[in-house]
Amino acid sequence: MPQNHCLHFARHPHFLRAVFLIALLLAALAFPVPAPAQSGEAPSGDAPPRQNVQKMLFLLSKQITQVQSRLKALNDMPATPSVNKKREELLSQIDGLQRNFESLATQLSADQLFEGDPKKSDWSQKLESLIMPLLEATSDLTEKPRRIENLKTRIELLGAQLRNYEEGRKNIEALLSTARQEREPLDEQEQQFLMRLENLKDKYNPELIRLKLHEARRALKKELANSEPFIDTATRSIKNFFKHRGLNLLISAGIFIAIWYLLIKLRLFIVGEKSLFSFEPWMQKVLMTAYTGLVLVLCIISSLVSLYLLNDWLLLSIVILFLLAVAWASRQFIPRLFQEMRLALNLGTVKENERLIWKGVPWYVEGIGLQAALKNPSLEAGSVLLPVGELVGQHSRPVVEDEPWFPTEVGDWVILADGTYGRVQHQTMEQVVLELKGGTEHFYTTTDFLSKTPKNISRGFRYDIVFGLDYETQPRVCDEIPGLFSKGLREHLKNHFQEGEPDFTHLEITFDEAGSSSLNLRVVVHVDGRCAEWYDELKREIQTALVRICNENRLRIPFTQLTVTLSDNSKQQMQTASQRKDDPPSRV
Repeated sequence: MPQNHCLHFARHPHFLRAVFLIALLLAALAFPVPAPAQSGEAPSGDAPPRQNVQKMLFLLSKQITQVQSRLKALNDMPATPSVNKKREELLSQIDGLQRNFESLATQLSADQLFEGDPKKSDWSQKLESLIMPLLEATSDLTEKPRRIENLKTRIELLGAQLRNYEEGRKNIEALLSTARQEREPLDEQEQQFLMRLENLKDKYNPELIRLKLHEARRALKKELANSEPFIDTATRSIKNFFKHRGLNLLISAGIFIAIWYLLIKLRLFIVGEKSLFSFEPWMQKVLMTAYTGLVLVLCIISSLVSLYLLNDWLLLSIVILFLLAVAWASRQFIPRLFQEMRLALNLGTVKENERLIWKGVPWYVEGIGLQAALKNPSLEAGSVLLPVGELVGQHSRPVVEDEPWFPTEVGDWVILADGTYGRVQHQTMEQVVLELKGGTEHFYTTTDFLSKTPKNISRGFRYDIVFGLDYETQPRVCDEIPGLFSKGLREHLKNHFQEGEPDFTHLEITFDEAGSSSLNLRVVVHVDGRCAEWYDELKREIQTALVRICNENRLRIPFTQLTVTLSDNSKQQMQTASQRKDDPPSRV
């Protein structure tokens, strides 16, 4: 059926004429018309530009009339899908031809034609209706500057529109004058053409625009003459806000606080410590968290209802927009918030009353809620409160009985891996201060201090000394000499082996090994922790006592030496060389 209609229109003479006119119009628009000569006459063989425009306008007018007659014929036909589709195409064609006629007659481009204010889209209207109370309330603060700026913008738009209308009306009047002079008598098509030009002439009447421009300039002059300081305008707006909105805001805030206080107090008797029901500790924490969240939602709803009943749409819009903004901003934090809620409910990877390593230091988890309470009894100021989010990704474990919380206590003597020896003066979660002999202080961050594997000697320590004797003591070194040294050390260091609380709690001397140049004894001495301050002095005192024992018993302390074994020939050669050296020199 649509193919038959197309063939029908293709055979129609008016359809072919319309196609030809459209092609002629496109060719005329594509190739610019040459400008007239300075004498006012066109070159030979070419028509004046205005006459060309007039011919194209006349052709457009005839085409519009033809399309309207075809549309009228379609309106008389039964409404079928193909007829309705063709009717929409003709209406669109008429609208395009009329716009081309108007643009060509006024000699103005399509974007210069004033169409009034642009229509707003549906989403912008919905957004405006949502925030309209807020906009109306805040507009008073900048009402006058905005009014002045709007008047300036309106003056600029009306000025541009006035210039376009004057130019368009001038072109239309010139076309009308030329058409009336050259077309007498007029047929029906020419009368419709002139009628369309007359309608456009009335549409582009600049007098109304000129009156609007004059009124806008007068209003701007009046506004500038009666301008008020910005400070006064702002002060007046703030006073009006608190005069009309302050009471509503106070009522809404009071309702929120009252309901919150009342329901939080009731929490003690519902799911708190004074509850009539007994729950497991983890279940009680879950119920308290759920109860608190429910109370918060109820307080927010109560405040919104109070603003609704007070008909304060401004504050109601502000609260709703604020809640929407919070919900939108928190969409990325929901997974992390869920993890924090698990921790707060003591259901996460970190649990209360367990041991946690945080920033390289062990901590005891005292409690977890909106904040986590950590404690280290061995540190100065060893309690810290931190957001529960800091514990996300951490792990705790049960506490082992008598497990130390830090390698040292304040006042302990330590030896670090690099050989530093000193007393702990301060130790906090940030730093450890060591006081060396002589008063020198060394400062370490807590993590650096722990990385040096401190050896705490204030709980007791041990000397493990290797002492070498000459090989001449080989027959006695296994049995006699260890007892000799043990007895001698006790005599020379008897102040440290005294009864009651001795400094040296254990002494052991045994043969250790046969070295390259000495027979080595191993001297092991256990020392009480209270002697940690004299760690170096006691070691030197033990070494002195060992040397004195050797002196008293005529025991030789060897030094490192090299023994060379020679063959018989080598010995004979060395003896001969020695004899030659001893002979007197010969006389010449």
